[in-house]
Amino acid sequence: MKISQISHDKVLISLCSDDMKNFDLDFYDMGFSDPHSKKILSRLLSLACTSNSIPTDNKKILCEALKSGDGCVLLVSLSDKKERTKYRIKRIKEYPCYKFTDTENMLTTIEKLYNTDTLYYNNSAYLYNDSYYLVFDYPLVPKKAKEVLSEFAQRVKGSKTFIARLSESGKTISSGNAIVTIGASL
Repeated sequence: MKISQISHDKVLISLCSDDMKNFDLDFYDMGFSDPHSKKILSRLLSLACTSNSIPTDNKKILCEALKSGDGCVLLVSLSDKKERTKYRIKRIKEYPCYKFTDTENMLTTIEKLYNTDTLYYNNSAYLYNDSYYLVFDYPLVPKKAKEVLSEFAQRVKGSKTFIARLSESGKTISSGNAIVTIGASL
């Protein structure tokens, strides 16, 4: 067995065929999943690092094995343990948005929704590119409302970008509570 330091964080361990027999290691079965191999490899890594005065505290150890004749070569690399970077995943909010082809369908829908026993808050109506849109500011629409809306309107993707485009480029018919405001006047 030959141990040589390549750099301040890399060590090369060369095992000849006699070393492999003495340690009872087989190159193809060697790994950290096998308890015997894990024990031997851990001792070899510890010996290599202590003999070369390489600190292993708070270090991540990477061991690569290469077959060399009947023996093998182990390259041990050490790197600082970095705290895992935590990413916050934001959900893409989509708002229920319904597109009406004409005024009659939109007014009929609003009248039917207004006359139900459910109160609808935070919804707006827009006119954009000759189509009418009804946008809800909450993600879930009651089942009764979905049934009425699907009869007269087509659901479109209500991403934040699309809603911003409606409010900036479209004409606001009613904001805040369009169903109650328009429905009360029908």
